Amino acid sequence: MRKRNFYAVTSFLLLTLFAIFLNGAVVRRNVERGLKDPAPEGQPNYDAMFSDGKLRIAVFWGWDHPRDTIMGSFPAFETLNGKHLYYRGKPVLIEIGMVTQINQNPKSIFQKALEDPSIDMVIYSGHARYGGGMAFSAMDDIFRSGNGDLIEDRHVKPYRIFKAGSEDLDATQFSANTYKIIMLNCCDSQGHFRESWSRRFQECSAPIDLLTVEFPVFNLYDHRRILNLLRDILSFSNWKTVKKHYDSEIHKRKNRLIIEPVYIPFEADMALDRNY
Repeated sequence: MRKRNFYAVTSFLLLTLFAIFLNGAVVRRNVERGLKDPAPEGQPNYDAMFSDGKLRIAVFWGWDHPRDTIMGSFPAFETLNGKHLYYRGKPVLIEIGMVTQINQNPKSIFQKALEDPSIDMVIYSGHARYGGGMAFSAMDDIFRSGNGDLIEDRHVKPYRIFKAGSEDLDATQFSANTYKIIMLNCCDSQGHFRESWSRRFQECSAPIDLLTVEFPVFNLYDHRRILNLLRDILSFSNWKTVKKHYDSEIHKRKNRLIIEPVYIPFEADMALDRNY
């Protein structure tokens, strides 16, 4: 037993030293969070989202997500899928697709949804893997999209040190001509992913609104947050309302949604949307 412990400690120290030597950086253990929580301006670009007469939404539940939470979203998704809403007097068909860890190669489907110009919203709800990326069919089946920090994987002992690279995100081609909403509903996605995802959007000149979270999410109630978001989008709400409804679902844990809009419509346009 003593010999086994010695090998475990030695391996951990060697891996840590190697990682630090390789990157010339320290291991990040704390996620940076904002001191202020400003209310976002404007609203989603509904004109762009509904221009083709469809609202197409792809919802991804990540690895190890509570089954009851996923099942809690079924009734609403089944009710909405195939229905119509009316925007500026024209019908818009609602299409909702859901992918979980039991689907074949969900990570690949996630990347395709991000690249597909016909999909208006991509929602991921699951683990952030300490900033490594979105986890899909397994703990290590990660869509690598981190900020490049050295981080600790605390699911194993001794802790594993690895670099939160962005290889999968960098290989994703976002359309420069298509507006999209992407929600990363995972622990501290603001601190883990805002930098890398915003950089990639800029490289592709993609007009995308990114919704991220400060503080850990509470997986048992994630379906409520997702359904709140869909309800607000279907009622043409502004970003301030979207944030308010998300932040209210804290369930004894501090939480807040961070939105930095890419589109700020004229006040007259927002007033017209509220009439429908």
